[in-house]
Amino acid sequence: MRKFLIIFICLCSFSFLEVKAQSYIVISLNDNTVLEEENAHEVESVASISKVMTALVALENGNFSDVWEVGDEIYNEGGINIYLTVGQKVNMKDLMYGMMLRSGCDAANAIAYRVGGDIETFVAMMNEKAQELGMLDTEFHNPTGLDVVEEGNYSTAYDMALCMAAAMKNETFREIVSTQDYTSEWGSRWKNSNKLLEDFAFCTGGKTGYTKKAGNTLVSAAAYQGAEYIIVTLQIPDRYEFHKEKYTQIMNDYKLYTILDAQFFELEGYKITIDEPFQICANQQMINEGEFIAYLDRDSSQYVVEYNYKDIQIIKTYSAEKIKKKICFWRFCL
Repeated sequence: MRKFLIIFICLCSFSFLEVKAQSYIVISLNDNTVLEEENAHEVESVASISKVMTALVALENGNFSDVWEVGDEIYNEGGINIYLTVGQKVNMKDLMYGMMLRSGCDAANAIAYRVGGDIETFVAMMNEKAQELGMLDTEFHNPTGLDVVEEGNYSTAYDMALCMAAAMKNETFREIVSTQDYTSEWGSRWKNSNKLLEDFAFCTGGKTGYTKKAGNTLVSAAAYQGAEYIIVTLQIPDRYEFHKEKYTQIMNDYKLYTILDAQFFELEGYKITIDEPFQICANQQMINEGEFIAYLDRDSSQYVVEYNYKDIQIIKTYSAEKIKKKICFWRFCL
């Protein structure tokens, strides 16, 4: 009877444990198309990959060459630090590298305080940017990603892919996250915690994360033959191997197709300017079965190109300028 009771108690204990779903997503950075996903809209604590948003907001609203002295805003409850001290003279560039390579939480707090005026205002800016990017299942509570008194940062693999896609369009961000080693002006040297930069030749950047609640998180980017991809994993322990294997698979199956080259032409009384080629990242099935549509929208003075395949829709618009009719008098035309 006692043995049965012990087994029953154990079973009941397991039934109350919170089971975290492994989730991941692969998107094309060229057009944000979702190429593969599992539980990509499952809301989880995302840990330090939150710092991708911290960096993006800081780069868009701060001064990269800013220099100042930090205060006690650098203190935080746990996490990795770059060991700033109150009154230390710092600059934004060094702190950005310390935050993204070393994952310094004190650096994240210092950046947030400088750009937002206080931590709370900066976090509000993070959430505002998330809404702007369509990250509808995301809620940030701090610039670090720490799970402090249940007030960590919550998001999904899909939302964090949108965040990384936006950040990778910023050349300064791209340069930072692709750097393997960096030495600050005060002599501290940091190695990028993203092991893919060393282990996977096609990796162009990324950010790692870990807390007990979030488990291992990782967002990364990789490029091959003109196409670039983003992978986000949440609650997947073997994150580096997963990313390498998934990139290898995707790069074998998908490539960048140019549907419409950059060009100028006239159509129905309009000058059409295709200033950048219409390209999609697709596999052969998507090319064979997808539908391409192009039409002139006179109301908006735009030339619209669409690609549709199942639930995938890619739309790009190009300038369409109406050609002025010439008025001629005998041998002269105006």
